[in-house]
Amino acid sequence: MNEDWKPIGYEVHDWDTHLDNPYISNTQRRRIKSTYQSSLPLEIKKLDVITDKKLALMIDETLVLMARFDAIQSVSRFNFPAMLLRSESSASSQIENLTSSIRNVAMAELSEKAPKNAQLIAGNVSAMKKALELSSEISVSTILQIHKALIAPTKEDFAGNIRDEQVWVGGSPYSPHDAIFVPPHHSLIAAYLDDLVLYSKRTDINPIVKAAVIHAQFETIHPFIDGNGRTGRVLIHDILKLERVLLTATLPISAGLLHNIDDYMNALRRYQAGDPLPIILQITKALELAVNIGFAVTNKVEAILKSWEDSILEKKTSGIRQMIHLLVEQPVVNAKYLSERLEITDRAARNMLSRAVDYGILRRLGNEHRGVFFQADEIIKVMDEVSDIKNIRRLISK
Repeated sequence: MNEDWKPIGYEVHDWDTHLDNPYISNTQRRRIKSTYQSSLPLEIKKLDVITDKKLALMIDETLVLMARFDAIQSVSRFNFPAMLLRSESSASSQIENLTSSIRNVAMAELSEKAPKNAQLIAGNVSAMKKALELSSEISVSTILQIHKALIAPTKEDFAGNIRDEQVWVGGSPYSPHDAIFVPPHHSLIAAYLDDLVLYSKRTDINPIVKAAVIHAQFETIHPFIDGNGRTGRVLIHDILKLERVLLTATLPISAGLLHNIDDYMNALRRYQAGDPLPIILQITKALELAVNIGFAVTNKVEAILKSWEDSILEKKTSGIRQMIHLLVEQPVVNAKYLSERLEITDRAARNMLSRAVDYGILRRLGNEHRGVFFQADEIIKVMDEVSDIKNIRRLISK
């Protein structure tokens, strides 16, 4: 059906064996050769994808569902996209076996004392925000900006820089000879990224197909030393915005992929074997599931806000009523954050936090030495449901 799509090719390169390394075992030494093969992906800028009727119908129905969800979020009274953005970032990081609690991730945006993993996932939040702020087009420069924002919390010097060395997926840390996948040689990355950008500019491709192919091709190119998976999933969001599919909403797409992680990984391998349809199917399913998760979470948050609003005795124009909507975006706060966001004095912010604790909206965390924070337990619980595979299955089964 898609005869122009061929399996990736390979080319041979010399490999410095480093056999004088005392940490290499004898078994590993025997596997290390003087040459290795790196992949040669297809150029995609002129390739078309033909989908069967069933998949085409699923794609069209998903686009309609996404448009409906986006329209609803455009008139929402609270920043729901920001909430799903954090959950999406946590789920995307979890695919890479990088985990942290939603509370710690939210705290990492307020304090450098948060755990390292939380800071890394907060970097993913920052990268996604940056991607969604890019309104013109995909370019090599924007990809580098996204990666830089993503990796910045690690303090690594490769943040925002195309790799200048060979990397590989799986196998031994000492050589690519037992790897599951060996991406292209670093000398070819610039040309492959240029090809990817040209594909992104085409106007004759269905948005979901484009997002899926760009994501899979980016993962195949693997242009960075680390952070390729998370950067590639950010690009899905970016494409859907640039294609005007999602103008307001942020969907927990990675939560949808996390629900079928084995199928997702297998689809990427099938793409590299010359079949683009499985990854398109997986991205479509993930988007459909993400919208359903979005609707479920919206209903839960609306119910929480109504409960809070009914309990508050202050007048409708009071600052505490503004604050509860802010908690959807930032479920862990402190006096400094509220003071800056609501443009009130530090004393007024502290009084507001005290009242929120009295109402049971917030719970105090920490101490004066480590820092005093306040957590909205009910919002955190909902966000956790969108960030963990067990909770996702429980959520969508209701």
